[in-house]
Amino acid sequence: NWVSRKHEDEADRYSFDLTGSGGSMISALVKLSKDNLSNLHPHPLYALFHYSHPPVLERIRKIKKFR
Repeated sequence: NWVSRKHEDEADRYSFDLTGSGGSMISALVKLSKDNLSNLHPHPLYALFHYSHPPVLERIRKIKKFR
């Protein structure tokens, strides 16, 4: 799981660098999380062992730091 989460972090960074903005990425993540009824606050240990992608709010926080 760690490897796939690391790849997802790198993909987010690449997308940000490519578009020059995180706004559209954040909008897409919010829409996907609503459509899929995602758990926005999973327990950290559960997310660590069972999620192949970082939780949505974690991804959004990282994208905002790219700016």
